[in-house]
Amino acid sequence: PRLKVLSKYGIGVDKIDVAAATEMGIPLLFTPGVNHTTVAEHTFLLLLALEKHLLFHTDSTRQGGWDRRTGREILGKTIGIVGMGRIGKEVAVRARAFGMQPIGYDVYWDQDFATKHGVERCQDMRDLFPRVDYLSLHTNLTSETRELICAETIKLLKPDAILLNCARGEIIHTADVAEALRSGALRGYGTDVLDEEPPSENHPLTHLPNCLVTPHIGSRTRESVQRQAVAAVTNLINAMRGEPPLAQVNPEVAVQRVVE
Repeated sequence: PRLKVLSKYGIGVDKIDVAAATEMGIPLLFTPGVNHTTVAEHTFLLLLALEKHLLFHTDSTRQGGWDRRTGREILGKTIGIVGMGRIGKEVAVRARAFGMQPIGYDVYWDQDFATKHGVERCQDMRDLFPRVDYLSLHTNLTSETRELICAETIKLLKPDAILLNCARGEIIHTADVAEALRSGALRGYGTDVLDEEPPSENHPLTHLPNCLVTPHIGSRTRESVQRQAVAAVTNLINAMRGEPPLAQVNPEVAVQRVVE
């Protein structure tokens, strides 16, 4: 093929046929480690906005009102983190700063980090669910994690738990989460991602009062966009010169020089 290299602006490759690229000998490059701080900050934006009824209060004052609702503190609460990669670790660090107890689940566990930052490891994800006040998703979308959060797993959570998702919209079963929000089985859902982006006008999650949706913007700040752009271009230049890229999804495919 004329295509010699793929340089992904970002880290998610679930919409790229990695197997096909590998079979055709096309290196697939990506840019991990550039937006983990940004996404972790966005996770707490969603959490605090839900717990403090931010949209209710700002809508009230913009309409000339002074309506108030009592919120909740996050101090002393337990947050479960599914996926303890770069983003999950940053969430854990910030949780500790807020006086929270982070509990993590990941197949690949960094015990040195966990010990340093006081993150408890949960060996079985299903054992984690009943213990947490907040469940934050930071795992990749795979066949195992697709629709991980569904009616069955929601039943394992506390009835007043809040779900947070800054990973992929397909990790949840949309209809089941919407029904849980309507019935009270979930107290709230803060998400930066949907299974349909942009959503249709009648998407089940965009009109619920206890669901806060942002338009997949959690990884985008001035700083992270600059880092990501530089990394993506550096990857491409390195590959075209036959030099090692910063990060490669399929390292078994050799990078071949394509320019003199």
